[in-house]
Amino acid sequence: MVRRDDWTKILGWPGYQVYQHGPDEKTKTLKLWVRRKRGTKKLICSRCSWHCGDIFDSTDRTMHDLPWPESKATLLVELYRVVCPDSGPKMEKVVQLPSKAPFANRFQELVDQSYSTALPRQLKLLFDLGQSTVRGINQRFLEWWSRSRNKPTLRQMGMVEIYMGEKTKFVTVVRNMKTSEPMWFGLERKKAAPDGFLRNQLTGWQRSWIRVAWVDKWDQFRLSIEEWAMNCDIIYDKFHIIGARVGPPVRPD
Repeated sequence: MVRRDDWTKILGWPGYQVYQHGPDEKTKTLKLWVRRKRGTKKLICSRCSWHCGDIFDSTDRTMHDLPWPESKATLLVELYRVVCPDSGPKMEKVVQLPSKAPFANRFQELVDQSYSTALPRQLKLLFDLGQSTVRGINQRFLEWWSRSRNKPTLRQMGMVEIYMGEKTKFVTVVRNMKTSEPMWFGLERKKAAPDGFLRNQLTGWQRSWIRVAWVDKWDQFRLSIEEWAMNCDIIYDKFHIIGARVGPPVRPD
């Protein structure tokens, strides 16, 4: 028989313990009730990351966790709302629960890793999740990865327009030419599109490091770069230069 301390070791959450468990053989579901261990009262506000000493109230939150071994695992985690001096009563920050979605962090990591090798409908059967839920988990991990990774300095920039059809028309694409990484997409065919990237997405320091920009011969690109990235040299791609030099075919008389 698995004891309570053994369930706590299986859970593997530092500072937390399993105080009640209820396996359901009929539905193949393992339900664990989880709370903080005594003496681990280091509470952090989920909004501003302040350390808080006072507890406003507590609540239980149901989370999906990794299956063990063939049963679906459900955690009922006791969470505190803290009295934050900056933000007021807010839910505490828990590393194992990175978002408001009802999924433990390691469960979302497993779904995200599986997303690259399986179709959403296959993951629906594997994890008993809707396809939209699987896509949502993948989207949250992409956003987290984008915020947390070290982004290379933009020195060589590509800025072009791509025709997407009658409905969308043109899309402005900005790319880091050194890493071949798309960095930004704009939907307007106006100067506001390149301005939106250079002005709003980059700091003045980041703009000052751009040395070269490869663009087509749409004049709004040149005007925007001259305004916001004054240290940058402009290079026109040869497709547009050759096209402009050759010109349209002349009909013989």
